[in-house]
Amino acid sequence: MSTPTDTARRSDTAAVALTGGLVALLVLVSAMPPLGTAAYLAGLPMAAEDLGITTGAAQLTLTVYILGLALGQIVIGPLSDRFGRRRPLLVGIIAFVLFSISISFVPTLEIMLVLRLFQGIAASSGMVLGRAIVHDMVQGDRAARALNVITAAGLIVPALAPLLGSLILAFGTWRTIFLVLAGLGAVVGVWSFIRIPETHGVRAQAGPQKKTPTTPNMLRFVMYTAVVSFSFMAMYSYVSSAPFVFQQLHGFTPAGYAITGAVLSLIMAGVGIAGSRIIGRETPFGTFTAVRAVGTGLVVLFLGAVLVLATVLLELHVAWYIAALAVAVAPVALISGSATALAMDSSPLRGGASSAVIGFTQSVLGAMAPPLVGILGVDARPMAMVFVGAALLGLIASWIARPRA
Repeated sequence: MSTPTDTARRSDTAAVALTGGLVALLVLVSAMPPLGTAAYLAGLPMAAEDLGITTGAAQLTLTVYILGLALGQIVIGPLSDRFGRRRPLLVGIIAFVLFSISISFVPTLEIMLVLRLFQGIAASSGMVLGRAIVHDMVQGDRAARALNVITAAGLIVPALAPLLGSLILAFGTWRTIFLVLAGLGAVVGVWSFIRIPETHGVRAQAGPQKKTPTTPNMLRFVMYTAVVSFSFMAMYSYVSSAPFVFQQLHGFTPAGYAITGAVLSLIMAGVGIAGSRIIGRETPFGTFTAVRAVGTGLVVLFLGAVLVLATVLLELHVAWYIAALAVAVAPVALISGSATALAMDSSPLRGGASSAVIGFTQSVLGAMAPPLVGILGVDARPMAMVFVGAALLGLIASWIARPRA
């Protein structure tokens, strides 16, 4: 039976539409978490010197932040199913601002590690609730289009944020980076307070509000979640080994490596944005649905991964290696955004909990790629093998999840 609060919430949000402006704001909200890592990279050596620690110890501040992003989603997602999306999101943004300011004044590594963990937990609200808000308002191909744009933004930020960090260091210190992050977070928070409505309880504009908890629905949810996670595992296998492969094996300068990585990230983002434009449209082969986007993207990812492995085994020129990488990583945003929409549509769980499971699983499998590559060896072949393996597993999961006639 609905409570007066639930009834009021539905009446307040019934007319809410997922406009371009709201999607743009959700893009910014979802982009804040990766910004908290990528913008800080340029200041990592300076932070190590300032705090009197080794570079390896300073890198722990990245690790605990990512751990916070994973753990925070598991907590905040289900909480939003009980208390709504808007309140936890605003609390998370406020906490992110306060922790960012606090980090700029830390005297020791130990205190910084604690603050970075909680900063990551706070930042995770943007990731988990951005997906949940989209799912509250639209489903199916419309959700896939919005989530493709949000995912694409999450790939652009790591490519461009180090430039922001370097610019800040030109007139400040590594501590200034966190003050700037606090300022950006405050701007996003004010905009969110003004423009983001409460969407929990809104009937989605396409499809039923929640699936019946049947075995096929749960299986599709698990498999599409696996698709998202394996696509990111494939990407992180490349990301984790890229500095070694480009700079030590192929003699790239740090600037050359950074430019190459930025170009590949922009290719991923560009394909994701293009996908948001064509999903749901008619083509000579029928409607390009989210299911077809996932299947097509995974085929390209797998074939590209095989090409990467071939260039490594045949020791071809680095230009061929980069071209193969461009093919392989191009569909990652398209796959992730579309598979996320399909997973949440299939899930018998509530929207916040579904988003939390997807985000946490993605983080865990993505984090497994670097140590797995390291265990297998110290050249480019382990990266290529993990790349192919993750792409193949994603393809298998997609085939299992695909609706049968």
